[in-house]
Amino acid sequence: MINKFFPSNFLFILIMISGTMITLSSSHWITMWVGLEINLMGFLPLMNIKGKTLEAEASMKYFIIQSLSSSVLIMSSLMSYNYTLSWYSMFNNNTLSTLILLSLILKLGGVPFHFWLPNMTKQMTWLILFLILTWQKLAPLFMLMLINNNMNIIMLISVLSTLVASVMILNQTNLQLIITYSSISHLGWMLSTIMINSSMTLVYFISYTIISLPLMILLNNYSNNYLFTLTHKNKMNKLMMPSLILSLAGLPPLLGFITKLLMLISLIRLNFIVLSLLMFIGTLISLFFYLNMTLMTMIKSYYLFENHATMKTYSFISVINILSIFIFFNMINIMIKYAMIILH
Repeated sequence: MINKFFPSNFLFILIMISGTMITLSSSHWITMWVGLEINLMGFLPLMNIKGKTLEAEASMKYFIIQSLSSSVLIMSSLMSYNYTLSWYSMFNNNTLSTLILLSLILKLGGVPFHFWLPNMTKQMTWLILFLILTWQKLAPLFMLMLINNNMNIIMLISVLSTLVASVMILNQTNLQLIITYSSISHLGWMLSTIMINSSMTLVYFISYTIISLPLMILLNNYSNNYLFTLTHKNKMNKLMMPSLILSLAGLPPLLGFITKLLMLISLIRLNFIVLSLLMFIGTLISLFFYLNMTLMTMIKSYYLFENHATMKTYSFISVINILSIFIFFNMINIMIKYAMIILH
């Protein structure tokens, strides 16, 4: 099974996608839980594509964590049903809704329930890492959007995720751990507005996916999973890699800056001044490390790069990333006005 992709894996991909779709299209909490379990059963075989021991260990860790989270979720849902006699309005009891919220945060890997995620992702392939950091977060984020109370807990978790991940990323040399902590930091930004306007969270999630996909493909093709390999002679495009790294950092005028600007404007207009300041501080801390990565790809060993390398495959994504301040300017104004109309 080593280094082979069997046709049966397409069935597991279909099961994984269908499980997420069931969760996204349901308004019943039992059906959402069923969708999460179907998604998990389809994703676990994909984690063992190469059949390595480390992959089997990572898949076992992932199964234990997700099963624990699902157990807390379904038990809280059953107790809430016993309290309200309804599967649709389950948030009259603050304690039970808090348990549901924390179980979803555990699935997402947010602080302070993030310790399992870095310990597991450093043993994975880049494809599986991309799926865990993007697709596997879609269904739990959707379920969090339905929780209309416990805003203080959500705000606390978002601030902790941004600050802790930004500090932890500073002393990392493994590229997979760097991307993982970066994802935890971006998760904090998504959670900051998830109860204010869920469409903003969706826009942020889509932009993060657009940036992460080509970046992880480049890192998979041209690096050896360690930071110092960015300075080695390779065929990386000298514009694409730094622009993607700086876009993750939120540096203007790139795509990552546009989405963070949208978040900050919305939070400030709602008088979440302290929250906005703490989120901004967390971004500044991580910006130091992102700039260091950019220097490693452009300045420190610039003469080692081959000039004939082209990245025509990612030309469209590069245009979206670099010219996003012009492409998405009108969308930002529309999204902000839409949020204000909903709130008032």
